[in-house]
Amino acid sequence: MDPYLPNVRCPTMSKGRYIFLAVLCGAFAFALGIIIGWFSKTEAGPGLTAEDRAALDMYRESIEDADETIRDHILTNIDAERIRENLRELSAKPHMAGTPPDHEMAELLKRRWLENGLDEVRLVPYDVLLSYPPLGREGPNNTVVTVDGADPAREFEDTRSLHIEPEYQDDPDAVQFFNAYSPPGHPVGELVFANYGRLEDFDYLRQAGVNCTGKIVLMKYRSGGRGTKARNAAAAGAIGAILYPEPADTNAPGGKVYPEGWDLPGTGTERGGSLLEPGDPLTPGYPATDYAYHLPEEKITVFPPIPLQPIAYNDAQNYLSHLDGDVAPADWNGTLPITYRLGPGFTGDWAGRKVALHVYTNTTMRRVYNVVGLIKGRLEPDRYVMLGNHYDAWVQGAIDDTSSTAMSLELTRVFGGLVKDDKWRPRRSVVFAAWGAEEFALLGSLEYVEQFTYLIKERMVAYINMDIGVGGNYTIFGGCSPPLVDVIYDTTKQVPDPDASLGKSIYETWAERDPKDADADVKVPKLGWPGVGTDYISFGRRVGTPLFTFAYVHDQTNYSPRSVYPSYHTAYDNMDVMERFVDPDFTVHRAMARISGELVRRLADALVLPYDSRKYAPSLSAFLQATEEDFGSMLHDQDISIDALRSAVANYTVAAEDFQGRVQAIDKKDPMQIRRLNDQMVQVNTAFIDIHQPHHFEKHVLFSPSGCATNSSAAFPGIVRTMCDGPVNEEGWREIKKQVAAITSTIQSAADVISDVDSILGPS
Repeated sequence: MDPYLPNVRCPTMSKGRYIFLAVLCGAFAFALGIIIGWFSKTEAGPGLTAEDRAALDMYRESIEDADETIRDHILTNIDAERIRENLRELSAKPHMAGTPPDHEMAELLKRRWLENGLDEVRLVPYDVLLSYPPLGREGPNNTVVTVDGADPAREFEDTRSLHIEPEYQDDPDAVQFFNAYSPPGHPVGELVFANYGRLEDFDYLRQAGVNCTGKIVLMKYRSGGRGTKARNAAAAGAIGAILYPEPADTNAPGGKVYPEGWDLPGTGTERGGSLLEPGDPLTPGYPATDYAYHLPEEKITVFPPIPLQPIAYNDAQNYLSHLDGDVAPADWNGTLPITYRLGPGFTGDWAGRKVALHVYTNTTMRRVYNVVGLIKGRLEPDRYVMLGNHYDAWVQGAIDDTSSTAMSLELTRVFGGLVKDDKWRPRRSVVFAAWGAEEFALLGSLEYVEQFTYLIKERMVAYINMDIGVGGNYTIFGGCSPPLVDVIYDTTKQVPDPDASLGKSIYETWAERDPKDADADVKVPKLGWPGVGTDYISFGRRVGTPLFTFAYVHDQTNYSPRSVYPSYHTAYDNMDVMERFVDPDFTVHRAMARISGELVRRLADALVLPYDSRKYAPSLSAFLQATEEDFGSMLHDQDISIDALRSAVANYTVAAEDFQGRVQAIDKKDPMQIRRLNDQMVQVNTAFIDIHQPHHFEKHVLFSPSGCATNSSAAFPGIVRTMCDGPVNEEGWREIKKQVAAITSTIQSAADVISDVDSILGPS
């Protein structure tokens, strides 16, 4: 047995599970038929053996619904000041993944969770490939500098970019500016400005006669991944890439920059990973355990192909203000006080200069840890509700994501206290997870899911994710699996808005501030399928776990839609920003913790899971409609029929309606029926996973991304992916035909999962 296996198959749990199932069947057959009938006549029950009484008690407990008074206890006892002190302690120093402070954080969380009353907590280690510049102020710095074009060894020191925020240059634990997994190198070339580094941006440069071959390309952050930008630049011929945070995308017009306000000053930039795919690059598809097979590093294909380095926007302004060439299109402009030009090269007193990148980043093997804690369920310990967030940060990360870690720590105190005091134990097991090395490439969570894929698929009732838990104080931004929509709405109706003066619930302010349909008479909050970028990805798209991910965000009225929050991934993401500008009273943290805690309680304690499988039907219809509208004629011309796909969507819609009717008519005195229907509610989510999809973890036929930057069709992603690059050849059409068949089969399988037991016989 793996010594690092999280406590999901401990002897006491297995014993409890078998006792529950064995006694439940016996109680249902015997106690229900004989004991209950007889006991109803003789309330005191004389003549019952101790074993009979135990069976009767077990039966009664198995059909009890949740104790709703526990909700009030949880909501009342979550303490804003405790969360503040948690955050102050946890964000006191940098804790980048794979470093000693990161390991100290994992040990601290384990110790506190146990003190707070969790039944068991373990550190789950993975040996992964990380990437760092020289650490601890030893060795050279990653920088950009202009050089004499005729003599590149001659560097103009007054143009050298900052290597770290000036306020942190004496902190040996604060890492300098870098993009993890960038190859090291020292390319020299003329500078070209490429907007966001998208394919369409390089197409524009090509049409404008700007040749990127042998050049260094300067690009804005946002509208694409870091590694993708480097890959696009390399495909255009570039030999190096520079990224900068455009203030039009990070700051409000006229906003005050830190420390006078929370907007990003011109001396900071975001660190970030640049792998082209998440997960440990040495062990794709498999967990990075000590027995794992590791690819030779030279076989890895997910590194960015050229050196990549981030700089602050003051330095970007310096380079852009001297750039030669045509004026950039109006929609490429930002808010720097310059004329944005394309290049290549410089003009004026910088004429003849080139740009040199000095990137000293290298890969190294490091051990990282997930912290996994368990409260064992009293009746269904083999069914899990998990709450997770990552605990690593590029620097202090008070917002990303130590805010979530601070809330999770408080929730272990509240839940653990109930267990320690014998006031409550959930029906199902509750799992707390603090993921390691998320910032590099979702490493901790993805490796965990790769290790426990089948256990999670069979037993995980829900995964609730927090990331950038409190990145603002305006409203919720979230996404979920369709069947969870109503339970999330209901939960947010129970939690007061952080601004008590409004006298409203979070649901009400969420619906007002971020409505699904702004023109609707009765507004409901916007809540779609989660996008990309954090730890829920492998749960949702590799396994199909029902999930919810959410954060509190800032008012974007005066901010670009590309804005995350101004100090994202910089050293200015600190406790001072949180306390002065984001959540001074920590009432937003308390509200977020209340939502998370109440969701965990409801899903762990509900007799009948509050899921609605019908919620998939509108998405299926929308995917089908987009497929018909965008590709129908082309499919018809290739003799590829979607009639069966159309039937599968209709079959699912009918099956879901029928299933929901059975759920609503459930006999709450029949524990086996309850267990069966609950399992079906979970399994229908995993049924949309097609293990034969080509990507090693993108297996969801509805909600995995198409990976196509040039086609925004809302059709089924597997079809869009193959249509992506223009004209389709014969092999491509075969793949599309295969995708249509796979999608059809998967949707029909989902319909079968929620059909009655005779569905095993096939169509009638």
